[in-house]
Amino acid sequence: MYREYLCTRNPMKSKGLHTNRLGMRIVWLLIVLSCTVNQYFTLSAQGDFGIVLGISNYQGDLASYNTASGFKALIGPVVGVHYGHELNDHFNLRANLQYLRIAGDDAFNANSGTRERNLSFFAPVIQFYAGGDLNIFRFSTSGENLFTPYITAGAGLFYFNPKTWYQGEKIALHPLGTEGQYLDDYPDQKPYSLWQPSLQIGGGLKLITSEKLILAGEIMMTYTFTDYLDDVSTIYISYTELAEKAGPLTAALANRQGEFLGTEPTIVPTGSRRANSESRDYFGTITLRATFPVGSPDSRYKVRVTNRRKIKCPKF
Repeated sequence: MYREYLCTRNPMKSKGLHTNRLGMRIVWLLIVLSCTVNQYFTLSAQGDFGIVLGISNYQGDLASYNTASGFKALIGPVVGVHYGHELNDHFNLRANLQYLRIAGDDAFNANSGTRERNLSFFAPVIQFYAGGDLNIFRFSTSGENLFTPYITAGAGLFYFNPKTWYQGEKIALHPLGTEGQYLDDYPDQKPYSLWQPSLQIGGGLKLITSEKLILAGEIMMTYTFTDYLDDVSTIYISYTELAEKAGPLTAALANRQGEFLGTEPTIVPTGSRRANSESRDYFGTITLRATFPVGSPDSRYKVRVTNRRKIKCPKF
């Protein structure tokens, strides 16, 4: 009678009572479903996520190292994030997003004639690529083998923006058209895109520590489909013609021999070879990766961790 009286006098409170019960049932249903999904699908969703740090080096029309008096190289930083998805003990899918920096300078060239060309550049690169790892040995966060060499390959897309130093300032080279890209007189000299596809191939070593931290040392080569990472590829346009039609800054950075010789700008005939257009530029990275398991089938990872206490799914 008392319950009936409350329901009659305060229907909103009764409604709230039934709503609370329904809400609790929904919460428990979601918990059960979550545990069920975790139990049956974790195996196909096992992966690892973490950070990548390392160094990079470019190879192209400008030199990036020499061995004349010991080994010297233009090395840039690499920083990024990595996600891996384990299909089985031998094969992983992967995706990487990285920032790196590349550079080249004729001053590093062993040939005196090329050093006289006096061109240089540096470029930030933002790259996304996806691919797969083939583990030579069986390797899994849930397995007994804690070490394996591996090979990797993939494809990606990257953005770059070549620049150089001139009179103490950073100058972006792409807008200038140093090889006549924006002149109507040279329709074959088309502007290059700052977005480019790429192919990756490499290999390394993986190790799982006692804390289930996955460490990987990796060497990767990125092959591009452009010869303009360094803004250098084909021919000279005469200094006087570039100065007249594209401006004095473009002319000065297209032909920098005068700076090297300490003279007035040199006049190189239009059509003279500036670089080797038959090859493509590429760059390599050496990195160390540190990642943690995500969605491991091991029961130790089928929990949420709060203040180092493991909260397991309820059992019924």
